[in-house]
Formats: sequence, C-alpha cells, structure tokens
Amino acid sequence: MLLLKLTLVVLISEISERALCADSGPAPSAKENENAPVTLPPKSLLDAPTSNGCYHLELPYFDDEEADIPGGFLAVNCTKSCPDGIQENVVEGYHCVANWSYLDPTTITVQEGSCKHGFCTPGESPKHRTITLVEVNGRRGRGKKGEERKEGEEEGEEEEEEGRIRNTSNKKNP
Repeated sequence: MLLLKLTLVVLISEISERALCADSGPAPSAKENENAPVTLPPKSLLDAPTSNGCYHLELPYFDDEEADIPGGFLAVNCTKSCPDGIQENVVEGYHCVANWSYLDPTTITVQEGSCKHGFCTPGESPKHRTITLVEVNGRRGRGKKGEERKEGEEEGEEEEEEGRIRNTSNKKNP
C-alpha cells in the first residue's frame, strides 16, 4: 500500500512538472539571440604595437571631464600576437576588459580587470565602466601619417596626441 502511494505521488509530481513547463512556453534557443553581437566591433579597437613586432588590441574609453584621468585604454585580452605565430603576455597589472555586455548597439558596460599571466582577472573590487563605442579612423600605431581630424574629434585630443608620441617610439623600422 505504501509503495502504491509513493508511486502515485511521483506520478502526480511528474505530471505537474510537465504541465508547468508547457505553460511557460518553449525555452529560448540560440537562434533567437543569433542577431546579438558576441564580439566588440573591430572598428572600435586599436592596435597597440611593440618594438618586437607584437601587438594586442585595446578598447579606448573616455571619462567625464571633471575626473582627474580623462580616459585611457583597456586591453581586450592579455595576450599579444607576434610574428611567426608566437604569443606573449601583456604586461602584468595592465588594465583590461574582464567582462562586457551590450547596453545598446553603440554602448557597452565593462568590468575592468588587470592582466595576470596572460588572463584578465577582475580583482577584489573591480571597476565598472559604461563605454560608448567610437569608430576609429586607422589603427593606433599603424595609421596613415598626416591624417586630418574630422570635425567633432576634438574630444580626447590630448589622449590621442600622447598615444601617437608613445607609439612612435615603439614602431619597428622596416
């Protein structure tokens, strides 16, 4: 008799579970989200070359003008691509993108971390940034010489100038 009651309870719970699942609709599939971008747009990233021919990608960001630091760069990943397929790690402690997600097509939220042994780790109290993606005309360190600025690009002018100065010393002569 006890076995019969136990079987009845299991049967009722199984039927109830299936009924609840049927009411909630089908589970979302990967096809429903296939239009959502899974990578950062390449036109928003900059090359950061080194003297030995290696480079890694960086995401530029700009803070409010009231802040002490008006902006900077975050490594997209903590490894550098080098000639002949060799990979190197980005400098330990370099700021990087630990996690990110789109808020809308032109804005992302980023959890900032630091590079450690080739990986980006968020740390104990990671900083979160909201970054508006901008289209970069040419890659930093690999752009055309004498490129003129378009109107509206005066924001961040000092950061860009500092970036050019810093990267010209890192260029490898052909």
